[in-house]
Amino acid sequence: MNECLLPPITVLTPVYNGAKYISETVQSVLRQDYPRLEYIVLDDGSTDDPASIVRSLHGRVRFVSHTNMGEARTINRGVGLASHDIVCIINADDPILPGLLHQAGQVFERDSELSGAYPDWIWIDANGSLVRKVVAHEFDLRVMLEQHLCIPGPGALFRRSHLAGEPVRIPERRSSADFDFWLRLALRGKVCRLPATLASWRHHTFGASSSGCNSQMAEDKVEVIKAFFSRPDLKPEIRALERQAMSAAYHNAGMLGLRGTDIPAFRYFVKSFVTKPIWPSGVYRNQRRSLPHMAYAAAQPFSGRIHETLTSLLPEYWARRAVLEQRFGVRHEP
Repeated sequence: MNECLLPPITVLTPVYNGAKYISETVQSVLRQDYPRLEYIVLDDGSTDDPASIVRSLHGRVRFVSHTNMGEARTINRGVGLASHDIVCIINADDPILPGLLHQAGQVFERDSELSGAYPDWIWIDANGSLVRKVVAHEFDLRVMLEQHLCIPGPGALFRRSHLAGEPVRIPERRSSADFDFWLRLALRGKVCRLPATLASWRHHTFGASSSGCNSQMAEDKVEVIKAFFSRPDLKPEIRALERQAMSAAYHNAGMLGLRGTDIPAFRYFVKSFVTKPIWPSGVYRNQRRSLPHMAYAAAQPFSGRIHETLTSLLPEYWARRAVLEQRFGVRHEP
């Protein structure tokens, strides 16, 4: 495709105390050499001075800053500043891979009705080393609702005009804001997978992920589904999925108890079974109800302490990290 025909794209990178990785991420965007690129880095009140790092790169980067107001509001501000309709949000610690913007630009140019697109991606560790490759599922709103699974991952792009004036991020959704966004966007138009590995997600430390699982995150999973089904514009075939979607939300909220110790996992599991005792066939393996995992989550913190104590005596497959990754690991791997 003639590069002059590629649509303009705005890339947004919100950063909060991300000076350690921001240079790598910014350079990964600039190396895309996309002909019609606007790149905005938004500093959400950092104390580690990402501004000096970004400005030292002498690239095509617009740097804006404000007092700390959270990631959701920072992203919404960035979308408001964007000059272009097609927007890509790249986290400050998740560099993208060569070809993302060109491949995305081509599919958006070919299909004016396309609302969003997302690539396959790699999971990297804190040092940028490959942990594994992740092949995303093809987009399916039914699957997202029935299994409480956010299919688009890092490196996703969208047309902001297709949101019909709704905000990209709703701050009240907190940890589920991204999932909430894709559910709402899917009501407006088509979303497709880019069948190539073009983005990355950085896993810092296992402890950091664990500390993020708390009762507020669990409640977010439930509230995002309640809010979605409170919409008056849902088609009957979507509204018919409500009981299964709520059951899956309760279940996934409870499963956060695998990593968090203040989550009433047992109560969530009971609500899940009461709402929908039997789930449809075809649920992806990592999203199925697992009685051993449920028992583990419901018995926290005792189960976690015992497991941690025994980890050195167990085979790798049954070590604590390996067991948790059975639930929170990749969605699909070739």
